[in-house]
Amino acid sequence: MGIDAQPSINIPLGVLYIAAYLRDQNWLGEIEVYDGRLSAEKTRYGDDNELFGDSWETVAQTIKDFNPDVIGISNMFSWQIDGAIRVSQICKETCPEAITVLGGPHASSFPLDMIREPTIDYLVMGEGEERMYQFLNALENDEPIQIQGILGKEDDFNLLRPNKKAPIDFIMPLDLLPIPAYDLIDMERYFYLQSNGYSPRVREWGKRAVSLLTSRGCPHQCIFCSIQATMGYRFRHHTPEYVRAHIHYLIENYGIDYIHFEDDNFTHDTDRYDEIIDMLLELSPKIPWGTPNGVRADSWNPERIRRTKASGCQYLCIAIESSSQRVINEVIKKRLDLSQVDFVMQECKEVGLPLLAFYVLGLPGETAEEIQGTVDFAIDRYDRFNVYPSFSVANPLPGTELYDIVLEQNLFAGVTAADPPKPNTIRTNEFDPDFIERVHNEALKRKAWITLKKMSSNPQTFKYYVELSWKNMWFFKRTLRSTIDSILGSRD
Repeated sequence: MGIDAQPSINIPLGVLYIAAYLRDQNWLGEIEVYDGRLSAEKTRYGDDNELFGDSWETVAQTIKDFNPDVIGISNMFSWQIDGAIRVSQICKETCPEAITVLGGPHASSFPLDMIREPTIDYLVMGEGEERMYQFLNALENDEPIQIQGILGKEDDFNLLRPNKKAPIDFIMPLDLLPIPAYDLIDMERYFYLQSNGYSPRVREWGKRAVSLLTSRGCPHQCIFCSIQATMGYRFRHHTPEYVRAHIHYLIENYGIDYIHFEDDNFTHDTDRYDEIIDMLLELSPKIPWGTPNGVRADSWNPERIRRTKASGCQYLCIAIESSSQRVINEVIKKRLDLSQVDFVMQECKEVGLPLLAFYVLGLPGETAEEIQGTVDFAIDRYDRFNVYPSFSVANPLPGTELYDIVLEQNLFAGVTAADPPKPNTIRTNEFDPDFIERVHNEALKRKAWITLKKMSSNPQTFKYYVELSWKNMWFFKRTLRSTIDSILGSRD
């Protein structure tokens, strides 16, 4: 509600993993999965707030009809937390005896705030599969809830580990988890909506696309990333055999035609990655796939790039973040050797594997010159190597080191820590939001001109962007509008 973003619908993997785990442990309760987005309706409340999916009235009636004993509320993003709290209020209004449980990154990052909400009985920190099973068993046996990572009152914090960065344990090994319970949802409805304008991913070339997480956790410590709050710092992964079985299950039961590998570190273990590529190469027909969350830029050699392309990969995203090695090392704290980046770009260009690169602008500790240098670097590589740049403006997300820095140093500009997270809300001695906005708009304008130049000189490039725009008209309109605004603004 109240967010200027295109509504999107994705298969709720986290919920389906929890449901599958409960069944695998022979838990005897009934499980219902309710996703209010599937109606794809829009309801306006007041002048500014628009709700995508079922109306609050429909949500209330649906919960009342289910009449559950325990209600798990999933909340993926901090900017959605008000909606999650509203759902908890509706739960208590319609089923006052039901126990409400909140999960997701915001609950893991702000557990104290969430257990103080009067309509949230418990919250789950980190992964939910084992914890929900233990929690439900304790309830059924009328036992005290004393489970690390399940918080219902402030005393439960004593169950956490003293390590601030790793207060909870995580599942080892991941192959203990069964394949998600896809049968509990209407997969056809998800496929239909995702292929008709509601996909969360712009580059989705199938009509029956799925997201897969073949690993969890990240040992790197980029200050803007919040994944460790829910998945931890240790890299944990499914074996290639598990991944193979998961993909074959989806092919045989749902006829999937595209895979988004959503791992935060898909190529972290290069031997495992090579085995997964072997499996993808064996598929007939090939399943197209991509890496929307990005992969390491320093885990490649010519043969790995060639085999990746041959296995059906439609594009790779690499996370570069900055053109300054100092910023990468000292500000972002990312272990990446910039000297290896151009090699990857050149090799991908030679084999015809589309490559995208992520860049972040406006981090505390960057100089104005370094921020501009990142834009110049990204535009130059787009022009020379066809590496499409994705410029993000720094967003102090709760649960990140960036958030802590901005809060401790009082760097918020135009917002407070109590407001929903929003990009370009940082002010330092080197830059302010107006400067970042000008640099970002100029970057979009320069990118647009290069795109037009490439489209006019290469029929394949023209076809690619026309198809991409047609599939994602909302994205095309938003990009066109921002580009025109930046061009007009540059003339003032």
